[in-house]
Amino acid sequence: MQIPTATLDEIRDGIRAVLDQLTPAADAGEAAGDDLALLTRAFEQLLDVMERIESDSQAASDSRTSRSTGSGDITEVGEYALKLYQNLAALESEPAAREYSAGLAANLALWIARHDGQIDTLEPVVDGLALLANRLTEPRELEALCAAMGEICNAVSPVIREDLERINPVRPWRVLLLNRAIVATRSHNTAIMEEAFAVLTQHLPEDTARFFTEGMQQMEALDYPDPVRRVMEKYHRQWTLNRSLH
Repeated sequence: MQIPTATLDEIRDGIRAVLDQLTPAADAGEAAGDDLALLTRAFEQLLDVMERIESDSQAASDSRTSRSTGSGDITEVGEYALKLYQNLAALESEPAAREYSAGLAANLALWIARHDGQIDTLEPVVDGLALLANRLTEPRELEALCAAMGEICNAVSPVIREDLERINPVRPWRVLLLNRAIVATRSHNTAIMEEAFAVLTQHLPEDTARFFTEGMQQMEALDYPDPVRRVMEKYHRQWTLNRSLH
C-alpha cells in the first residue's frame, strides 16, 4: 500500500481504483449503478475544483501575492470531498475496495491539511489511516505515515480538538492520537516517538498511563531495539511510576 502524498495524481488514481472495484457489483443492480454514476460525475467535478485551487496556489506562489482561495474555501471543498468519499465507501463490500479507499481517505485529508484547510469529518480518515498502518511493516514507511498523520492532526478542526466527548473511548480524535503514537513506536525512530508521545500526553493525559504500560509489555513481547525501549521506559516511568509516588 502506498504512503499518502496528497498529490492530485494519486487522489485521481485512488478514486479510479475504487470506482473500478465497485463497477462490477454496481452493474448487477440498477440502483447501485445509478449511485455510482452520480458519484463518478461528482468526483470529476471535485477534481476540477481541486486542480483550480492548486493552480491558484501555484500562481500566487510564483507572483508572491496572496492566493484567492482562502482556508475557509479549502475547508468547504475538503468537507465535500470527504462526504463524497463516505458515499463511495458505503457502496463497498469487497476487501480490495476498502484497501483502495483507505488510501483515498488519507490522501484527501492530507490534501486538505497541506492547503491550510480544516478537517471537520474525521472518522473515515481515522479508519483509513488505521487500515494503512496495519498493512505497513517497514520502518521508513511507518515514519512517513506517522509524519502524514501529524499533518492531519494539525489540520483537525478546533471543535474536534477540544475533545468534549471524553466519555466516548472510540471518538476519532482519541483513536487518531493513540494510533499515531503506535505507528511512531513501530517505526523504531526515537525522535518521531518523542514527538508523537508529547502530543499524546498533551491531549490525552488520562490515557497515558495505560498506553505506556501496554507499550512496555510490547517492548518485551516483540523484542524492540534498546533505543526504542529506553524512550518507552522514560515515558512509562514519568506517567506511572513517578506519579504513583505522589
